[in-house]
Amino acid sequence: MPATGARPPRAVRNVLANWTGYVVGLLVNFVLSPRIVHHLGAADYGVWTLLVTVTAYLGLLDLGIRSAVTRYVARSESRGEQAASVEIASAALGVLGPLAVVALVASVGIGWLAPALFHIPAGARTTTSEVAALIGAATAVTLVSGALGGVIVGRQRFDLLCVVDVTSTLVRAALVLTVIAADGGLVALAGAQLLVAITTAVLTAGLARRVHAGLRLRPTWSRPHMRLIVTYGGFAFVAQLASSIIERSGVLVLGALGPVTAVTVFAIAGGLVDYVRALAGGIRTTLAPRASALEGRGQAEALRALTLQGARYTTLLVLPIAATFVVRGATFIGLWMGPAYGAPSGAVLAVLAVRLVFLTATGAAANVMLGASRERSVAVVFVGEALLNVAATLALVPRLGVLGAAWGVAVPTIAAAVIVWPWLLRRRFGVAVSHYVLAAWGRPLLAVLPFTAATVLVERFWVPSSLAVFVVQTALLVPLAVIGAWGVGLTREERQRGLQSLRAIEPLSARRRGPPAARPAR
Repeated sequence: MPATGARPPRAVRNVLANWTGYVVGLLVNFVLSPRIVHHLGAADYGVWTLLVTVTAYLGLLDLGIRSAVTRYVARSESRGEQAASVEIASAALGVLGPLAVVALVASVGIGWLAPALFHIPAGARTTTSEVAALIGAATAVTLVSGALGGVIVGRQRFDLLCVVDVTSTLVRAALVLTVIAADGGLVALAGAQLLVAITTAVLTAGLARRVHAGLRLRPTWSRPHMRLIVTYGGFAFVAQLASSIIERSGVLVLGALGPVTAVTVFAIAGGLVDYVRALAGGIRTTLAPRASALEGRGQAEALRALTLQGARYTTLLVLPIAATFVVRGATFIGLWMGPAYGAPSGAVLAVLAVRLVFLTATGAAANVMLGASRERSVAVVFVGEALLNVAATLALVPRLGVLGAAWGVAVPTIAAAVIVWPWLLRRRFGVAVSHYVLAAWGRPLLAVLPFTAATVLVERFWVPSSLAVFVVQTALLVPLAVIGAWGVGLTREERQRGLQSLRAIEPLSARRRGPPAARPAR
């Protein structure tokens, strides 16, 4: 039994903090998404999705610097070099400040060019310019605060990051509901997004100072430190750019070649997949700083173990949801968004869900490699996948429409996951291909079989009459997924550690409550 006051391992606390932010975000988005779609209508929501997607590329002006800050802060902490992490953060602010100005100027240009590049209705062209400028301003604020967020992640204080995420999510919800109640349009929504970015930046700065007392909130231009973060950040930037192309090519190609309403159909399915990726991100985002610390201490065997565990845990988490999307996605979307979206978005969701199973494991492996100074290899793989992705999407959308966009995104990811990543991990970390395949897909697939079979039976014989019934059905099936993951997906040692971590929570809670009150004498 753990001693009184024992705490769960840091990795467990970090994942739980990430999931807390995720659950809040999921609930808020679940409520807001249909309201926004129905408030704006299919055409305006398609315009909104296009503008958010295009201006999101301005976030790449980060140039991988936040990732560099995270890596070097984590490595410096593992070596006891606190002063170096302060210099890294200040140098990052010195680089990101001018880049934020570039993002703001570029967003104005995007607003002018978007009507010529995409099928935007004539009546929305003036609005497009205003919305793009506001979203660009929000991106500029986010760029600068990214350096400070990198400090928090590098110190592995995901509990504080959770505070930032939850606060910004609730502020966004309040502002969006206010916009809808006031019958506001796209410009008002973009203004709300800017206010959320400012709130997030202020809170991030305060918490970064709390977690690192010596941190300076002013930029410096130390050439050695700037060279260090730009060198690492360069390859991380290429990887991020390629990843953004991969994830957003479907929306952009549909916007250029098809009606804007097709973007809405794709975006509904893509948004659901993004929620699941964010859930897996609760585990995935903790891997890079842990890998940096292990690499800094020269623990190669621990890096191999972290790679296999990250791939297995994330796939175990995602597979039951992906199975639900494949089997019951159209039913869910029809109940959630309306019957008109059920079949078309459900078909897209099924394809993207299959891709998600492969993407999840490679995403975990990529985060370990980025944290362990293998960023060049990650960048090369992502660039190759992005090129295939764009080519496939351009070829398939004219033939298959919105479903072609889904397959164009999915096929290159699956090919890279099966062919490239096992070989790359063997070469860079010495991970046996058979061990990786078993961890990433073998054990998780066996674990999810009972849940999947039950899901098929429910979909066939128990038609839900409402969204509430669908949720109840899914909740009744969840224990099958948990039992499979616990009994098949985890090793005996992992089950023992899991029980120890759960036992550690109760004494900690009791200590925080304080000693029990004394009973009065009789």
